[in-house]
Amino acid sequence: MDQNNDDIFLSLVSSGAASGLLLWQGWTVTGFVLFTVFMYFLSKLRGTEKIRTPENFQVVVIGAGVSGICIGKRLKDAGINFTILEKSATLGGTWYDNRYPGVACDVPSHLYSFSFFMNPSWTRAYSHGKEIHNYLQTATSKFGIYPNIKCGKKVTSSTWDQDQGVWKIECEDGDSYNANIVIYGSGALHKPRLPDYKGMEKFKGPAFHTAQYQKGFDPAGKKIGLIGTGASAVQAVPNLAEMGVKSLEVFQRTPCWSPPRLDYKYPESVKTMFKLLPFTNTILRWFYFWRGEIRFRMIFQQESWIQAKLSKYVHGMVKHHYRNVVKDPELCAKLTPSYDMGCKRITPSDTYLQAFNKENVHLTTDKIEEITETGIRTVDGKNHEVDAIIYATGFDILGSANPFKTIGRNGADVVKSFGDTPMALYGITHYDVPNAFWLLGPGTGLGHNSIIYMIECQAEYAMDGIRNLVNSGAKSMVVKKEVVMNYWDWMQENLKGKVFSSQQVASWYKNDRGVNWTLWPLDLVSYWWYTKTVKMEDYNLSY
Repeated sequence: MDQNNDDIFLSLVSSGAASGLLLWQGWTVTGFVLFTVFMYFLSKLRGTEKIRTPENFQVVVIGAGVSGICIGKRLKDAGINFTILEKSATLGGTWYDNRYPGVACDVPSHLYSFSFFMNPSWTRAYSHGKEIHNYLQTATSKFGIYPNIKCGKKVTSSTWDQDQGVWKIECEDGDSYNANIVIYGSGALHKPRLPDYKGMEKFKGPAFHTAQYQKGFDPAGKKIGLIGTGASAVQAVPNLAEMGVKSLEVFQRTPCWSPPRLDYKYPESVKTMFKLLPFTNTILRWFYFWRGEIRFRMIFQQESWIQAKLSKYVHGMVKHHYRNVVKDPELCAKLTPSYDMGCKRITPSDTYLQAFNKENVHLTTDKIEEITETGIRTVDGKNHEVDAIIYATGFDILGSANPFKTIGRNGADVVKSFGDTPMALYGITHYDVPNAFWLLGPGTGLGHNSIIYMIECQAEYAMDGIRNLVNSGAKSMVVKKEVVMNYWDWMQENLKGKVFSSQQVASWYKNDRGVNWTLWPLDLVSYWWYTKTVKMEDYNLSY
């Protein structure tokens, strides 16, 4: 029995004994909660069903980040041959690529992890990037996925062979791979977006995006100009301010909502409890999950007067926090958004607002006119001299959805099929792309909970699809166009009344026409329900 099964068995015994004792003593509610935990672990004892695929059946997964590791584990459990192609030197995806000061996750550690590999040893409530990367490496090793990963394989194209019923995947180094099934797991935030300011090429100092943080760059003693106030900036600003910079000037186009993150270190005694009584880890995970679901109703929905009242109360609390933290009232006003929380990504932090109280940290809200040889010129004519420029300007979402050329059935170019509103059934399958599944595909982003939950739902859907395809004896399966179009209409209808579809402010959630194609419009329980099984009547099979 491996460590994961040991944890399940230990949790089963301890939660069962505890629930029985509590119910016997009359602690009905608490006993029922632990009985639910007991039933959860009881369901986990059932082994994974093997899928008997034809000889030479092969799955190719593109990307070895969270998505690739998750589906790799499921494919391994099912006994299916697979290869994971990773463009970088090692696995980890965004947690390998992003190395800027302060990189971390704004979802609690015990929720931002695989349900099948919970970690009792997280050091903090909100883990830093390196610890998350180490966790992913440990998971990959534990589940025996390393031998299936080929690093340094940047995919340039995937082409569907209609006659053979297979995909041909081409890599930049000239290697090619054939696959009966292709799983796109390259992520939604992996293509850095740089602004197009005039004169960017003229700047004589170091200039780079946070996702391409210059190795060996030392900010100490330098005047730094940081452009942007999104999630990366909120993490980088307070950390750069503590690294001995001469000055740090933050150029803000739109202020962000940055409520307290309430981060803290876990005491050794708590980590020991999580290790010896794994069901306590599960209970904490469930708490964070349901808290996120409740917050979705409180903040992101604007459909009733009760929700509007709750939202007003939450906004008032956060604004009060801003006034308490930022010492200069004028500066506080500039840092406080005028749009509703959730229109743009909420970026919690315990140190971002506080950083602006430092003498060497400054905020500039004037619009940038151009980049000069020595700095950043704003529309008021002032040249803000800096030694280095850091672009915390987010990612090209549309480019990330189309990382390479994909030619589907009947020669369809998926880039053209997607246009400026990529769509797929539950973000997973598309009518022009047979035998293919997306993980973190269009319309599956979140603003309130853990994206890993979405990935696990998508992985289960993909596995069910593969199982149904193999059992049917068909060569290929493709979702019907009318199913996808009906789903798109349903999704757009359900986005109404959600704050992240509001036109109050521009955000990466929406395209240039203001259409939101990036976020899932409902709660996570709903997504689980819709994706728990594949409805084969939604698909056409070819034999």
